[in-house]
Order: sequence, then structure tokens, then C-alpha cells
Amino acid sequence: MNQQLKERLEELAENPVEWDCNLAPFTSFGIGGPADAIVQVESPDELGSLLEFFAEHGLAWRFIGKGTNILVSDSGFSGVILLFGKALSSIALLEESGTDLIHVRVGAGCSLARLLNWCVTGGYSGLEFSAGIPGSLGGAVVMNAGAWGGEMSDIIDSLCVLSQKSGIEYLDRDELDFCYRVWKNQGNANSKRLVLSADICLKHGQKTEIQQKCMGYLLQRKEKQPKIDKNAGSFFKNPKGDSAGRLIEASGLKGTRYGGAMVSPVHANFLVNTGEATANDVFKLMDIVTTRVEKDSGVQLLPEVHFL
Repeated sequence: MNQQLKERLEELAENPVEWDCNLAPFTSFGIGGPADAIVQVESPDELGSLLEFFAEHGLAWRFIGKGTNILVSDSGFSGVILLFGKALSSIALLEESGTDLIHVRVGAGCSLARLLNWCVTGGYSGLEFSAGIPGSLGGAVVMNAGAWGGEMSDIIDSLCVLSQKSGIEYLDRDELDFCYRVWKNQGNANSKRLVLSADICLKHGQKTEIQQKCMGYLLQRKEKQPKIDKNAGSFFKNPKGDSAGRLIEASGLKGTRYGGAMVSPVHANFLVNTGEATANDVFKLMDIVTTRVEKDSGVQLLPEVHFL
């Protein structure tokens, strides 16, 4: 990016631009080289202006949210990384419809942990399945995050989205196509839709029952998932009718290492950074796991983690 483009980016951004910034601290894996720039976005208008600027000058860009489900390459990202600021992370209780349903508007940058805490405090049920799932609301929508038989698509009423092609759009639930860990009609290239906010539908519940359910899920996660090593959550999608973790463990791969990356001895579907892992280490370990599992069981594991 030449000096003229840098100066223009600084004019468009409401917050100071971070230049040539290492991405490892912005990801739960703790892995990744530098990005040309990082911008924390505070408003839809600012985001729209930035997307127009990127399109006009052919600049690559990517939102990473809380960085909990991505693996950044060792060479980093040649472009601009976008983060959601506080203004796009709000929680607002909408007018109730007179039924037992609760409608809530949540900014894409709001963390699932903060949203769940808000629900517990208010006695609102429906999001308990997210207990312990890291990341932001926007990322959870795009990934259709879920656990314990629940997923984001179960509670989404509508989305407010932005794309370079169509600007701001409001999409009702029946216009959204979700499947296992994917929002299928998010779009791509210049038509890719970015989530600005989601209207979700919850129910009134007993606060103590909601708390107990969340605590139960959290305890199960603590017992079954790595506690110390950095990771990006479940690395592979579960094949239909089976578990990626079970298949990996059945192949005897728990504890397998490549460089600083390791198949967690606690849960086989977690590839962890033992301290000094590179993205290349993780990629090599992923290849070892997928090759061995396919040889042993005939199942081709597909990554749930996104690569940058």
C-alpha cells in the first residue's frame, strides 16, 4: 500500500490505524504473521466507506471478529484486517410482542459470552447451548455455531447485513439458508454479506434453571477440552452421524505432534499450539490427521477452522 493510500485509509477510519501489525495476539491460536493494517470499525457508514475504498483500489480485506476460529498463515495477510468496535457490539431489548417470546437486537461485535451473561441476568432462555463457545455474534452467525443440539439458526429472526454490491440489507429468517456450521447464502467476492447485527428470539425462563444449564455445559466443556494450550476450538467438522474426535482418537492420534502443534491428549478434535507452533506446523499436522483417518475409516475430515 503506497503512502497516498495509507493517508486515505487513515482519513476514513474513525480509530487510529495499526500498521504492519502481527496478527498472532488477535487470534485464539496465537499464530500468524503481520497484516498491512488493522482497523477497528465503529459504524455501518464507516464500514461502507471502507469497503468502497477497498473495492476502488483493489485492496484485500477481512473481518476476523474475536479471531477464535481462524488460522493465520506465517506470512500474514497482505491487506486490511477489520475488527468490530464497541458501537457495533450493543445489546438492545426490542418491543415485546405480548407473547412469551423475547426479541433482542445484538451487534455483530458482541461476544457470545457477554450476550449469554445478559440473557442469564434477564432470565431469557434459548442461548444456553452457547455456554463456553468463544467468539463474536457475527462470527457465530456466519459459522452457524452450535453445541448440545442447539445452533444459532434456531434463534435468528433476521439479520442486518452489508455488502459491496447491495449496501445494507435486512434479511428475514426465511431468506437465510443455514446448514451444519455454514451460512450457505452469505455470498462471496463483492457480494459477500457482512453481519452488522442480528435480531434473535428468546423465551422467558427461570433464572436459576438457565444458570444451572449453562454451568452444566461449561463443566462438561472443562472436562473434555484442553484448558491451557492455545487453539481454535473444534478443528474438524463432525461427519454426519459420527464424531471427528472419535475418528481421530480411534486412529491413535491423540498426542501426535508436528513441530509446536499437537493433537490434544484431552480431546482429539483440538489441534493445539504448545507454545511455539507455526501455521505450517498446524497445516502439516492437519494433513497427518486427515490422511490417517481416511486410511483407517474411509472418512475424509473437513476443517471447521477458516484459513487466512
